Amino acid sequence: MEAPALTTTDEQLVVGDIPAPPPGLQPRPALLAQLNRASQKPPVVLTGIWGAGKTQLAATYARARLADSWRLVAWINARNSETLLAGLAAVAEAAGLSAVGSRPGPADAGQAVREWLEADGSFRLLVFDDVEDPGLLQPFVPAAGEARVLITSARDSVAELGTSVPVGVFSAEEALALLGGRTGLADEDGALAVAVQLGYLPLALDQAAGMIAKQHVGYAAYLAKLRALSAEDHLVREDEEEEPSPSGVAEAVLLAMEAASLADRLGVSVAVMELVAMLSPAVVHRDLLHSAGQAGTLLGGGRRVGASMVDQALERLNERSLLGFSLDGQAVSVHRLAARVIRAGLAQQGRLGPAGQVAASAVEGSVAALPEHPDHAAVMDMLAQVAALAENAGTATDDVGEQVTTMLARLRSLALNHLVELGDAMPHAIAIGEPLSADLDRLLGPDDPDTIRARNDLARAYRETGRVADAVPLVEQVLAARERLFGADDPRTLASRNNLASAYRASGRAADAIGLFEENLAACERLFGADHPKTLASQHSLDLAWREFAQAENEGR
Repeated sequence: MEAPALTTTDEQLVVGDIPAPPPGLQPRPALLAQLNRASQKPPVVLTGIWGAGKTQLAATYARARLADSWRLVAWINARNSETLLAGLAAVAEAAGLSAVGSRPGPADAGQAVREWLEADGSFRLLVFDDVEDPGLLQPFVPAAGEARVLITSARDSVAELGTSVPVGVFSAEEALALLGGRTGLADEDGALAVAVQLGYLPLALDQAAGMIAKQHVGYAAYLAKLRALSAEDHLVREDEEEEPSPSGVAEAVLLAMEAASLADRLGVSVAVMELVAMLSPAVVHRDLLHSAGQAGTLLGGGRRVGASMVDQALERLNERSLLGFSLDGQAVSVHRLAARVIRAGLAQQGRLGPAGQVAASAVEGSVAALPEHPDHAAVMDMLAQVAALAENAGTATDDVGEQVTTMLARLRSLALNHLVELGDAMPHAIAIGEPLSADLDRLLGPDDPDTIRARNDLARAYRETGRVADAVPLVEQVLAARERLFGADDPRTLASRNNLASAYRASGRAADAIGLFEENLAACERLFGADHPKTLASQHSLDLAWREFAQAENEGR
């Protein structure tokens, strides 16, 4: 997976995947003027129902600041902790806020960004898009200084973070301008009938305009299709706390998907849309989609799809306002309402499980492309994708099946391993590793390689955060599993025995450590000889344990 987009010049930092203008963008000058006035005293919170255009309004504002050559324009999806922390870490890295040779953990990076903007925020903009939890975001919002902070959310509680600017549905004039501009039809009465049917909601109107334009149908024909389509089966609410979809959204999405399918007989467009809908609510990088096509994952059955065909499908979907692009074109995003409709449709057809398998395989393929020393932003992006896939695959009416559950567990294990290898986010690793270890033991058993790796990684995270007592039982389990699987003299077993002995030493159990160090020393002498570096290291560890034991004995007298 690619890192978040980063562009630098002598004067300007651009971080994150700022949305490009959609095909039917309406400028909404009155709202922009209100936003400009409110932004003098940040933060500003754009509020309103899903599909009203909050993100596009924020993106219009961000693009204007880019054109004005502001020193920083950063775009962060803040729906969950993974995407929020990944975005803040990218800003910190771009701004050079970490010391040479070190990197702050994600939460520390967020604090560093806040302090930096509080100290010197002039001509700097930070956008937090799609906020769900105000408590999650609040610690990272600058409380002073001149930085402009813009927040978008459909949650009323988030408005408490700043000055609220409500974003409503289109006016009749805006709806007619969008429909007429995209379709080229002069029938205002017909356009008004469509706008009324869709509740003047910008998202639905944009999709309607795209279909009408591409299918060359009139407003009356579109309305007939809309009214004939029963979307009740596609309105599954994935979260009891979520608001129901606005009227007409599901129908507009389904018609747009039907149009995209008719224009693509091979089914690449539908396959791409279903894959993106199963993944992150923030963005999915184009390279992941290319890799899925070339690996035969996208269409299944080993049928390979070239990158150019994937790109054509993406253009088709963008023309119908089913997904959008970032400014650099390397990332795509789908509105959460459209994604919900698609996932609900998959569930009703009994295809959510296979779709989850496709998505898991696509993520697994992109993870395999991570370098030996993984890129920080790429690992954080992978965490976000795995978390999103786990949520999306498990929140629908059908049973996603054991295979998807197992694939997700293995992906979570791999994500934990990369996170621990980064070495700068151990509290985050613990939060992931604790439930994961139990899940893997239940799903795969104690001797599965992913279970062993996850326990080992969680133990390392415990030790590096000073929780040695919590690490000890995990390392004991890892050693027992490796002895069963590989025998007493296998290098993996030797490493685990050394880890356990070191954990005993760190927890004040020098006597217990001595026996394990003696076992390792004897094994190394047999395997490598007395003068081998591993043998000498084992001897040194044993000597330290004996000294600590003797010291403890003397102090106890």
